[in-house]
Amino acid sequence: MDTRRPPSNASKSFPRKNYFKKDGDRNQHLRNERFQDRDNRFQKGDGKFHGGRDRYQSNRRFQSKNRNSKPWERTNQPRIISEMQITDGKHRGKYLQNTLSPKVQLTSRRIREIMFKIMFRRVRAGRFLDLCAGSGMVGIEAISRGALLGTFVERSAKMCSFIRKNLTSCGIKDGHGEIIEMEAEPFLKKMSHRRRFWDVIFFDPPYNSNYDEAIKYFSRGAGIKPKGVLVIEHHSDMFFPEHIGVMKRWRVIIQGESAISFYERK
Repeated sequence: MDTRRPPSNASKSFPRKNYFKKDGDRNQHLRNERFQDRDNRFQKGDGKFHGGRDRYQSNRRFQSKNRNSKPWERTNQPRIISEMQITDGKHRGKYLQNTLSPKVQLTSRRIREIMFKIMFRRVRAGRFLDLCAGSGMVGIEAISRGALLGTFVERSAKMCSFIRKNLTSCGIKDGHGEIIEMEAEPFLKKMSHRRRFWDVIFFDPPYNSNYDEAIKYFSRGAGIKPKGVLVIEHHSDMFFPEHIGVMKRWRVIIQGESAISFYERK
């Protein structure tokens, strides 16, 4: 190693930086020696520096204890394993009651997840109408995801009792959920006279029922505010026109034997 030092009475014409250019950068040379000395003291295999403070340990101490678990399994959110569970929101994972009658068809969990993923911004802080509500699953999903008001319209007194129980079990107060026992068509006629509107309407009658009467009211904008959305669940073999009066279709999702058509009021 070059141990020469510039003379103390060196002229200004010989600055320090030029003096060391003969043999290279002295500081870099010292740095290389220091790293070489550290490498000599490092023992491969146990991850430690011998002869000094044990600052560099194996990466095992920094790894997660449950390395094989998936990120969504390490959260505290309840798992969704049943069709009768709310899929997301503040009531996620809660089980709802429903009748065992085969005549009542429940909207599948996959259809609900797809629909609310598309409609999240419209549902949040909006008014949601669950028409032909059944057990109220879809409307309660909307409230769980941030809807200010959920209106449940169902013609069966027995199913209205299930909706009431489900609202109570979720702790939803009367100001956030209202139940109306009535047929869909008379309800739409009544609301068109009262000029009451919702941001989102979900219409899910039995697949073998006649949609035409309700579609006539929707074509006039009954119950749907301007720029509001109508979502119709139907069998995948059914077809609805692109334009229904003041409504225009903008999307169709097919999932197995079920499908949902999205319409927006002009």
